[in-house]
Amino acid sequence: MKTYQGDVLIPHRCRLGEGPVWDVEAQTLYYTDILAGQLRSYSPATGQGDCIQLNQNLGCFALRKEGGFILGMSAGIYTRSKDGQRMDKLARPEWSAMVRANDGKCDPEGRFWCGTSDEVEGVCQGGLYVLTPEGVSARLLSGLRCANGLAFVGDTVYFIDSPRRQVERYTFHPDTLTLTGGEPVIAIDPAHGVPDGMTMDEEGMLWVAHWGGGFVGRYDPHTGALLARVEVPASQTTSCCFGGSDGKTLFITTASVGKEEETEAGMVFAVHLPVKGVPCWRFGA
Repeated sequence: MKTYQGDVLIPHRCRLGEGPVWDVEAQTLYYTDILAGQLRSYSPATGQGDCIQLNQNLGCFALRKEGGFILGMSAGIYTRSKDGQRMDKLARPEWSAMVRANDGKCDPEGRFWCGTSDEVEGVCQGGLYVLTPEGVSARLLSGLRCANGLAFVGDTVYFIDSPRRQVERYTFHPDTLTLTGGEPVIAIDPAHGVPDGMTMDEEGMLWVAHWGGGFVGRYDPHTGALLARVEVPASQTTSCCFGGSDGKTLFITTASVGKEEETEAGMVFAVHLPVKGVPCWRFGA
């Protein structure tokens, strides 16, 4: 098995770094510190970063086609204008105060997918939602505990509900905004922690961040085999995305909450790989 080492890219220590998004136009990395309610950015070319402070936990986000962001937050989904002067809460979808937005991203058709995670242990009220650019939303899955990684290829959706310790494969039906299937395709060894965020490369392989494992694993979703791993000196590895000038840099977020003794926990890491990843798609409205 091929093993790579991730190097520190951004030394700022997030409490719960998550959801990296690469803006290919601006050549800028965005990511969130969920518990700090921050949307952070960093330009590898200049070494300069910025931070937008929000008034809620920010679980996930995506860039918008018209500029600005779509944000999955504690109380729902919001849009933020390009100039940052306007924040609007969308009427749908809605979720209870027992959960908050967690992982999410856009699919190639510009739909925003957002999962929610229990705020109270054991209530199992998390869900997976989709929002179209036309403003139509649907709840796709219910009874989740911690909705996490997503990846898309054609009408296939790969999804992680972390406590299940597996990656599941669904078929998406865009006409009805429904999912069918849900068969497990990758089982995560308990010794490797639990699966968290996820992305895909151009060869159709999945890159899964291991919370409690300190690495990102490259898996074949057709066989379930672990093919390679990127190790980082932070056990709570949370998510990853591809970017950089050639699309072959894997950016990895981590968390420091509860792991203050790990000196590099919460930092963002990067590694240049021999394979290109899929882009971070924009919300189509």
